[in-house]
Amino acid sequence: MEDKEYNARTMELFQNIEEKLDEFEDEIDYDPSPDKLMINFEKTKNVVVINTQRALKEIWLAGNSRGWHFQFQPQMDIWFAKAEQIEFYQCLENLLSDNLSKSVLFSK
Repeated sequence: MEDKEYNARTMELFQNIEEKLDEFEDEIDYDPSPDKLMINFEKTKNVVVINTQRALKEIWLAGNSRGWHFQFQPQMDIWFAKAEQIEFYQCLENLLSDNLSKSVLFSK
């Protein structure tokens, strides 16, 4: 993947995440930057971190004492963690749902 495509895909991913997080503005705070998004949960005091890894062309996600490395899979048009066999949005939905004690779903 070329840098330009990686940058466009990560920007789109971060925008989608921020749009979803805005739905929970009373329960979370988040701090966005071009390469990192920190999500703080008011109730649990837990933190979820999403950041780019430009040199590797990956997205890293950490939360609930775990971490995942996602690579873009162009044939499926998804970010996927091969080691854990999980798609990015599914993983993030699980983290958000666990910390908010309610179901969180991204439209795909």
